Order: sequence, then C-alpha cells, then structure tokens
Amino acid sequence: MQPAVSDSYLDNTSLNKLKLQSKMESKSALKAVAAEFESIFMKMMLKSMRDASFGNPLFDSDSAKVYRDMHDDQLALDLSKQGGIGIADMMVKQLEQYLPKQKLEQNILQKTSANTIDSTVSKYDSSIKSPQDFVKTMWPLAESASEKTGISPKVLIAQAALETGWGKYVVRKPDGQNSHNLFNIKADNRWGGDSATISTVEYMAGTAQKKQANFRVYGSFAESFDDYVNFLQQSPRYSHALNVASDDVGFVKSLQQSGYATDPQYANKIQRIMNDRPLNDALTNLSLQEKPGGGTI
Repeated sequence: MQPAVSDSYLDNTSLNKLKLQSKMESKSALKAVAAEFESIFMKMMLKSMRDASFGNPLFDSDSAKVYRDMHDDQLALDLSKQGGIGIADMMVKQLEQYLPKQKLEQNILQKTSANTIDSTVSKYDSSIKSPQDFVKTMWPLAESASEKTGISPKVLIAQAALETGWGKYVVRKPDGQNSHNLFNIKADNRWGGDSATISTVEYMAGTAQKKQANFRVYGSFAESFDDYVNFLQQSPRYSHALNVASDDVGFVKSLQQSGYATDPQYANKIQRIMNDRPLNDALTNLSLQEKPGGGTI
C-alpha cells in the first residue's frame, strides 16, 4: 500500500503514520515522507519570503497574519502533492542508492537543517554528535582566528554552526570526502585548490532560488578557519566588518550588508544562535568563558 501525504496541514498524525509504516515498508514510504519534507521546506521558503517583504499596513494585523500563515502552510502542502519543486524526487533518487531500507525515512527527517546547503548531498559527520562536540572541536580554532581578526570566538562558532548545522551538514564531494568548509566559502576564480559542486539555495530580491555552486575543499577544519581569516582580510568589501569586529552585533550585520550571504535573515540567525541555549550551555559545560578583548579564562 502506498502511503499518502496528508490533505491538510492541520493533520498532525499523518507524519507519525508514515513513520510507523516506513518501519515495515521503507521503500514504499520513502516517496511520501520525502513529499512531507518538501512541504516543510516550502513552508520555510514562504516564511522567508514573507519576512523579507515590507508588508502592507492594510493587511498586517495579528489576525491577518494568522490567516496568511495558515494559507501559506496549506499552499505548501498542496504544491507538494501536485509535484512540488523537485526536491522530493531528488531525495528519493539520492537516498535509495546508499541508505539501508530501514533507515530511509529516519535520515530524511533528520536532514531538516537551517543551512541553505542542499541537505541531500551532505552526510552526517559522526565525529560531531552535538553542539557541545562542535564547540569543543572548533573553539581552539576560533580562538586562533579571533587573535588574528578581533572577531569574538563565539561569533565565529555561531556562524560556523549556522553554515553547517552544528557540523552535521558540512559540504562533501560526490565520493564522500569532507570539504571541512565551515563557512561555505565558494570556489571562485581566486581559488586554486580542490572544490565540490553541490546544489544550494540563494536569495535573489528576497526570493529563494536553487542553484549549483562550487565550494572550497580543505584538508582540515583548521585550514577552513585560516582561509576564512584570509578571505575577510584580503577582500576590501569586508574592511568595515573587520573595523567593527569587536562589536558582535555590528560585525554580523556589516558582514551581511557586505554581501557575505544572500539570506536576508543571515545576521539575525547568527545572533539567535549566539543567544540561544545550545551554544551557551556548551560554553558553560566546557568552562569556556571569553576574556574582555578575546581569549578564554
């Protein structure tokens, strides 16, 4: 029996039914679960588009926003059922090739990453299983980069966490080789090293668009931090951001304004990670506290 995608976004039981059935019929459930994931992705895309808009004063009341969000949620689900934008089909093709049948649905659901990199081409890095593992691994590298730039290690960790989903979705080459690219720096004509080509989401005039892009490949996470430092210092467009490096909020805002990322919420997302519990709990548990002017106590 082919499982069906829910007809209404208010149906909170459909995904649980798919989970249960996928344990017994992984292959048949795969397409339906991928369609559910695609609807979630389109909801996120619609929300980002709404957030990027200046809005209309006539229709921006709280009640109007509620009904608008309900409409967007149902629209995303209906579009997914009608064929979507190709993400579900791509995920089915990718995952059928290398995942054990009983793990197909589980892996799809785990790939709901905030990162703009297409999650279907990124493999989970088993060496980093939690934000605390990520912070523990990256903090010494962030401190070294901080000494060279004046950027807070916490800001650097938050940005890398955003770009890679806490290290779970680092860009990989088709053969599975880890790019160690923590800041998703693209491989343009200034780059003479190895690269990996994958699908990514770019925002053009506030609208998310899927594109193919080349990303730099490094031999280690340390090389990624070193190249990030060089990338900022050697490009005049980021001179203002470096001039305000000691101001965490000012730096991330200037970084976005300088064109580092096309996501209109990029700076806000970094700030949210800096203020949220995962990062701060990890710093507390690892007894990492910043000194005034950088470093740790």
